[in-house]
Amino acid sequence: MKIRPHLNNQCRNPDILKGLYYHTLFKHCQTSAQIVLQSTRFISALPGDKVTFDCSMAAGVSMSSYTMYWYKQDHYGQAVQFIVNEYEKTTKNYEAILNTKDNMFSLTVSNLTAQDSSTYYCAASHTHFGNGTKLTVLDPDVTITEPTLKILNTTRCKEKVTLVCVAENFYPDHVSIKWTLGDKEITEDVATDPYATKDENTKMFNISSRLKVSKKEFTPKNTFRCTVTFNNSTHVSEKTVYITGTGGISLDIS
Repeated sequence: MKIRPHLNNQCRNPDILKGLYYHTLFKHCQTSAQIVLQSTRFISALPGDKVTFDCSMAAGVSMSSYTMYWYKQDHYGQAVQFIVNEYEKTTKNYEAILNTKDNMFSLTVSNLTAQDSSTYYCAASHTHFGNGTKLTVLDPDVTITEPTLKILNTTRCKEKVTLVCVAENFYPDHVSIKWTLGDKEITEDVATDPYATKDENTKMFNISSRLKVSKKEFTPKNTFRCTVTFNNSTHVSEKTVYITGTGGISLDIS
């Protein structure tokens, strides 16, 4: 017998989540204690293919204590759509499989079309969401292309310097950006675009990230790094731009 935890009324009803927008309830549910784990961040596939999304629980948390769900969000800021729960295991081209013994809940999507491109979220009882796995059903007429990097001219305002890192002309839009100083990742005063923008003519994507640092930090002794990771499911590559207080810029490709 499953023991159902008390649910926040806002997160209980899947009909609410069908019309839910990222900045409201969904964000609240997603930023609850991270107990739902989705280890794969990006998946690329071709039309007609079949893909499987996997979901597990944090150590010490039993999936049998929750009702498990899958949702999708086609674009950032759009409504989150309910797909299936553990009791409705097959619908349309979706098949969900619950394995409480191994604490796993999977979703298989068959006969992929471009409309299946979305970010898929695993959820436990509507209150706990995974970080999501982004699926891109590739356009056969567009070549997979790694991003190129550039740094825009720094801007100065009062006691702050803004560094702008741009990744452009890539496909698909499976990138992540991080800033580091020395061996430490910088998370404060970082503003990265919430999603990549698409050039409808070239079908390529662009994204930028901004870092504000104090003028005291922006010296020749400090080298800031903007690293862009590109993932096309079969290969992961990284490109890094180095910026020093003297304005020097170098690029490393690995």
